[in-house]
Parts: sequence; C-alpha cells; structure tokens
Amino acid sequence: MTDFFPLLSRIFQFFQKKLPFLLFAFILQLSISPSYAQHTPSKLPIITTLSPIIITGSRFFKDINRNAQNTIVYTSKEIQKIPANNLSEILNILPDVDIQANSQFGQSSSVSIQGSESYHVLVLVDGIPFNTQLSGQANPTRIPIDNIKQIEILKGAASSSWGSSLGGVINVITKDVGTTKIPSGSFTTSFAEFSTLKHNFDISGKIGDVGYLLTGSSMQTDGIKSKSNVHEMKIFSKWAYPLTEISTLTASFGYSGAHVLDGVNTNNRWQSKPYISRYGKLNMHTQKNTLTFDIGYKYNDQDITSDTYNASTGNLTSSAVSNNVYQGINLKGNIPINDDILAFGIDIDKHTLKSSNYLDTSKSIFIQAPYLNYSLRLDQWDINTELRYDNNNQFGSQMNPSLGAVYHFKKFPKTTIRGKISRAFNAPALLWIYNDDASLLVAPNPDLEAEHAIVYELGGRTQIFSSMDIKINLYRSDIKNAIATVFRNGLYLKNNFKKFRRQGISLSAKYKINKFLNIYGTGAFNDVENRITKKTVRDQGIARQSFTLGANYINKHGLSLNIYGYYNYWSSSPSNQANDQKFIFDTRITQTIKNIRKNIDIELFINIYNLTNSKYWSSITFPLPKRYFEGGFKILF
Repeated sequence: MTDFFPLLSRIFQFFQKKLPFLLFAFILQLSISPSYAQHTPSKLPIITTLSPIIITGSRFFKDINRNAQNTIVYTSKEIQKIPANNLSEILNILPDVDIQANSQFGQSSSVSIQGSESYHVLVLVDGIPFNTQLSGQANPTRIPIDNIKQIEILKGAASSSWGSSLGGVINVITKDVGTTKIPSGSFTTSFAEFSTLKHNFDISGKIGDVGYLLTGSSMQTDGIKSKSNVHEMKIFSKWAYPLTEISTLTASFGYSGAHVLDGVNTNNRWQSKPYISRYGKLNMHTQKNTLTFDIGYKYNDQDITSDTYNASTGNLTSSAVSNNVYQGINLKGNIPINDDILAFGIDIDKHTLKSSNYLDTSKSIFIQAPYLNYSLRLDQWDINTELRYDNNNQFGSQMNPSLGAVYHFKKFPKTTIRGKISRAFNAPALLWIYNDDASLLVAPNPDLEAEHAIVYELGGRTQIFSSMDIKINLYRSDIKNAIATVFRNGLYLKNNFKKFRRQGISLSAKYKINKFLNIYGTGAFNDVENRITKKTVRDQGIARQSFTLGANYINKHGLSLNIYGYYNYWSSSPSNQANDQKFIFDTRITQTIKNIRKNIDIELFINIYNLTNSKYWSSITFPLPKRYFEGGFKILF
C-alpha cells in the first residue's frame, strides 16, 4: 500500500497538467465530427443491472457500478423501514457517516464522513446547498424525509464535481411529480413519549398537463428535559409543466420552520434556537435526440437565531440573529457517445451572510465554476475523468481534477475494484474570517486560507456467492493549510496548520439468509494526524471508530421487523466527557393490511428507540433519551 500512493501521485501530476487540453480538444473534435450527427438513441448505454442510478457523482445519470468514488444510495423504499423523522436520523445508521446528535426531537446535529470535519461535508437537496457561511456546515434535521426519492452519498472529496467539499457530498433527490389524474399518496400520524405528536402526508398526481407533488409534516414535543420542547413544520411542493415536446419546466419550493429549545444545560442556561429555511428551484430541462440540457435557478434563505436565557431568573443574557442567503444559476448538459458520456456545465453562486452582532456589515462570496466530466467505457474498464475550475472572490481560483477507474471481472460479474485520485479543497466559512463579536470568546482570523488536499481512494466489492455482498474501502487525504480551532489570548479562533493526514478503512458485509431475512454489519476506522507534531487531532465531531449492525425481516403476510444499531467512538479529549463506545439500537415493527377498501392500504407500526436503554452522549450536555416508544398508523391510497 505504501508503494501504491506515490505511484498514483505521479500519474495524477501528469494527468493534472494534460487533462484540460485533452478534454477541450475532445469537445472540439465532437463538434466537427460527422459521426456524432449520425448518432441515434439506439446507441445509448444499456443498463442491464438493477443497480441504483445516481446523478450526484458526475452531474449526470450513471449506473452506480460505473462510478469510481465510494458511493452509497438509500431509496425511499429503504427509508420507510427506518424509525426516523428527519435526514439526520437516517444518516445515523449508514456506514462511514457519523452523526453527532444534540439529543433528538428536531435538535440540531452535525455530520462527518470518513473522519472529516462537519463543514467538509456538502449537504444538498436537488443540488441546493444547505451549508451556511455561519459555521460552514449544514444541519440535516432541517431536511424532511417525506419527499425523498433517494439519498446519494459521495464519501470522500468531490471538489472536481461540486467544489468546496473535502469530506463528501450528501444529495437528497426529491420524488417525481405524479403522472395520473387520480392522486396517490399517504397520511401518517403517530404518538410517542414526552407528549410527542407527529403528522405527515404526501400526495401526487396530475391536473391537466401539470404534474404535482405535495408533502408536509408537523411535530411537537415537550422533549426529554426542562425547556427542551420543539414545534416544527415542514412543507414541500413540486410542479412540472411540458413547455414543448422536448422541454419541461419544473418548479419546487420547500419550507422548514421550527421553534426549538435545547433544554437547561450544566451551566444553568438554556437556549432558544428557532430557525426558518425557505428553499426552491426553477429548472428547464430540454432533451433533443441524445443531447440533454438544463438551465436552473436555485435559492436557499435560512434564518438562524440563538437566544440564551438564565434558567434561574429567566432573563435573556445574549441574542444573535443571522441570515444566510444562497442564490445560484446552473447550466449543464450531457452528450452520450456510444457507451461513453460527456457532461459539461457551469455553476454561478452567491452566498451572503448577515448577523445582528457577529458582523458589522453583510459579507458575500461569489463563485463561478465551469466543469467537465467524461465517463469512458473500455471493455472491462470504466474510466471517470473530472475537472472543475472554481473562481472564488474570497480565496482565489482552484483547479480540481480527478481520475478514477473501475474494473469489472468477467468471470465474476458482481465483483469490481476501483481507485480514484483527486485534488480537492474546502473554503472556510465567512464568519471565521470576519466575526466582530468577541463576547462569545470567538475571534476572527482575516488571514485564514482555504484547505487543499490530494485524496487517494481504493475499494472493491464482491459477491462470493449470491447471498453475501462484501465491500472494502480505503482512503487517504493529505491536507495542506488544514483548519482547526486554537485557543489564543483568551479567545478561540480557526487557524491554518501546515499539514494534516486523514486516512482510514471500512468494511461492510450483507448476508441474505433467505427471501425473508437479511443481516448486515459494517466497521470503520478513521485517523487524523498533525503531520508536523505527529499527534492525533482530537475533535469532538470526528468518530475514530464506528460500527453499524442491523437486520431486516418481512414475511408474505405483510409483517416486517427492522433493527438498526450504531456505535461511535468519538475522537474527543477527556474533558468533553463523552459516554460513547456502546451500541444504540432502534427498531421498527410494521404490519401492512392490503385493500381495506379499494386501492387503500393501512400500515400499523411501532418504533422502539434506544432499545437496550443505553446511556449515551457525545457531549454530556446533550444525552440521548432512554428507551422510549412511538406508535401510529399510515394510510396509503
């Protein structure tokens, strides 16, 4: 393995110099070649497997088995089996994805992939970013799950496709609009301990030529301790109208709002953290013969408030109101060429941050980023080449190429090995540079620079026999100008360090015992080291070890049992008093009754959280609740 990475590095240096010329020359050749004009739809790639089709990896639809990056997909069918109420709770049971939860019931959380910092992970809904310039990270609890078609997760750097994303990308793909005049959908209601009440609905159909999708949810709870009640509401709508025979206009709008109290903490304080997210997308999709083209406008307007109160007196001790606005225009297209695909486009983004006390004036970032991705099939090989140029008015320009390959064994059709090498970066949040309020013991660093890294990935998948699926993944990231928190002159601030190394390995196995029952397990180890001091980087949001275990059972009578367990050993200093290193199991039991009336089914369910009643917290301030129950029903029509 020690010889493998330097060899890849030398190949990558040659590739980085030559790729821009080769790709642009290739496009020019396509534009003048008469053979392309004769290309017919019959020559499009034929997908003969039932593998998931993803769009996040290379910005175009592709069989997941042709993607060189470590990628997982969770579909709506799989999501329905999980006892979860938001995106954060779904991610919690996925391998290599670690959630640091501040209790439950809509409280905030942060996400890490392969030992990355939370601000290294780009979280998207249909390509709309939820990361803010306040902290650089996204809060997955804001994202509903009723409208999810599938979740696509790129593990590891994705800067050659998405820009600032050193740790990975989580892209929520929303459901399609309906296609029938008779609407279909579902309604769910449930009751849980702590006076928790939840309602969810989704409905889709077609009115004339307009297809639609509507989803919504509400949740209210008293929480697990004093002053921890939450009341949230989330709605989402999508509309699609065929403008011409080859063009369709799609518009979507989402709203997430909540009144959140985080409970009385050990310092005799409690915080009110209401938030509002208003996000949407307007997109025109055109397809003529084999050429597809999209032009879209995206926005996300997020309000974040943090009010701190003295628990004894009830007096307001501090208040901060911040607003993060994202606006973006994207143009993209792709051209199939026999079994190959060329994708091209440009992202034009603007992020603006305002704050009542952290900033004296609003601050903005402007980004223009053209990109090219080419997927080439050569016999048993899939070659993925990607190139993106980010021009950022705050941190200059970043050229980020990547080269990846997947090898498919002929004698073993479900066995592949893959490797990828890429250049990546992560831009720091604006607040870390311009923070103007030292009352929170946080100082600005106007000299802060973007992080840069060379990232290596190696992995494989095999089915030794039809019932056993095994995957292994290794990664290494050499990060220059790595960002970490330091304590200086009585204040905390973000600072650049010369070089960090992040590396790790994960192994997963899924075994199908019979047509009714399958079990799975995963294990991962992550190590982050300061290469100058040779010391392990201790950060509360990084899991040094993580494991998942689970089982799924369903019989022919509609009874299903799903058990999910996770274990995180956080790489935190002893002063944080983490109580981890133990499994937390959640389970969902459902019984489906078909056709109680014509075209109407009903599903009865019970969820049991923290099944083994383990005391667990990554931070002693936010312990998970003890074992508790939730029950309800779902009507499908």
